Amino acid sequence: CLATLIIMLVGDTYTLINYVSFINYLCYGVTIIGLIVLRWRKPKIFRPIKVNLLIPITYLAFWAFLLIFSLYSEPVVCGVGLIIILTGVPVFFLGVYWRNKPKSVNRLIESTTCWGQKLCFVVYPQCAGAEEE
Repeated sequence: CLATLIIMLVGDTYTLINYVSFINYLCYGVTIIGLIVLRWRKPKIFRPIKVNLLIPITYLAFWAFLLIFSLYSEPVVCGVGLIIILTGVPVFFLGVYWRNKPKSVNRLIESTTCWGQKLCFVVYPQCAGAEEE
């Protein structure tokens, strides 16, 4: 969010849309690759929806074309998009990977999470019985 706010203040909306669309297509392709890998490595697990593998493979062919064309036509925009994605790596290591955090860091993360949930109206309602216990 912070990177998006900075980009909105510095650049124009067209550039921001290009950054986000490149990131979205990159994530969609990685998701489809994950689907194919899981279908290949774990063919027996339960899947509520199962499609023919020709559909995701065809999608990946178009995805690769769009991604390569984007990288060729606008390499700076794609590079900035990748940098935006990589800003999440330190957040992952600080918030998820680091298991033995000090209590003050845990309290900061919990309060930030609570604040973000309230800001975005995504706080789950709590049961009355859970509050009494």
